[in-house]
Amino acid sequence: METSRIKNSITYLLLILFLSMKTVGLHALSHDHDQDHALHCVVCDYATAQNLTPILAPDLQGFIIENTEFVLKTEITNNYSFAVSSTIATNQLFCRPPPFLF
Repeated sequence: METSRIKNSITYLLLILFLSMKTVGLHALSHDHDQDHALHCVVCDYATAQNLTPILAPDLQGFIIENTEFVLKTEITNNYSFAVSSTIATNQLFCRPPPFLF
């Protein structure tokens, strides 16, 4: 019960933080007619910097994929040897069910 409350609290906190960052972008619309204040607004600068930050670093794009081919040497064996025993091993006595008639 308590772990689900903690999970819900963390979820709501992250949701509020995400939505607050998106609504900070709406703050820039309040400076539509205010030309001199928009240049010195710290909230607008922070929202613009957060929106222009790339998710992935640009230098991660230059990787090369190399295909490696594995060569397996196979030898064909022509000589087979079998060990023949006239006794039945104890683990093979009950290896299949008895026959039955239909």
